[in-house]
Amino acid sequence: MSTRPPLETDEFDLELFYREHWRRRPIVWRGCGPRFLAPALDWPDIEALERRLEQTPPAAESEAQVRRRPDGAVLFVNQAQHTLPELADACVKLAGLFGWDECTADLSVTRGRGAGIGCHFDHSDNFVVQQQGSKTWLVGLPEDTEPERQRKRMLETKGFVPSGRLPEEPYSVVLHPGDVLYLPLFAPHEGVEGDGSDGSVSVSFSYNAQSALSRHLKPLLSALSREPAWWQPLPLGGPDTDRLEDALRRALRAVTDAPAR
Repeated sequence: MSTRPPLETDEFDLELFYREHWRRRPIVWRGCGPRFLAPALDWPDIEALERRLEQTPPAAESEAQVRRRPDGAVLFVNQAQHTLPELADACVKLAGLFGWDECTADLSVTRGRGAGIGCHFDHSDNFVVQQQGSKTWLVGLPEDTEPERQRKRMLETKGFVPSGRLPEEPYSVVLHPGDVLYLPLFAPHEGVEGDGSDGSVSVSFSYNAQSALSRHLKPLLSALSREPAWWQPLPLGGPDTDRLEDALRRALRAVTDAPAR
């Protein structure tokens, strides 16, 4: 497998990022980690969290999803903003910076050469901020994931496994503490701990994509239930499609024009 380096820069330019990289291709910001999370998490923070998670989690942490490999080589905490207040604060700050309605955080801790969670793709845009140690990443592009698999991921189809398949020439990068890697929506990616590392800690800040179905379907059904053409009995001769279409357009416009909550 041949690889190529992604674009790297030591300047965080939000306008340029949205114009050239957002949901298109990865980028690496060297040394820009403090823009996302400062101070960095250190090993005592992680060890204290691990001890706490081994016990019955308090109510505030019950929304986090914890996965551990039996050999202790991998700890992955989904929705980790519910476990550490500094991550919750960073999520609020980043949502404001990027103009998102929400931001979540995942925590990845690996111990041992080659440790990772496998190649996959997400229905979120992710910003991996390396905290301790190093990690090697291979990354594809959104178009490397077939549209049908993208559709199933967005719809969160029951039983669907979002495993990824890297292209012949993926992007390749090694992250060190303070580095940030942007992983575009749907892009297959895999991160593993590198040689000679005593362990790796990284945080992925994510913006979860929404589809028109997930955002508008329930409000649209509610709006249609107030349209006589949609709730009245259908005539024996069949529906008046023009009347139904007019009502549907009116309801859809009302829903999509409504301010986001």
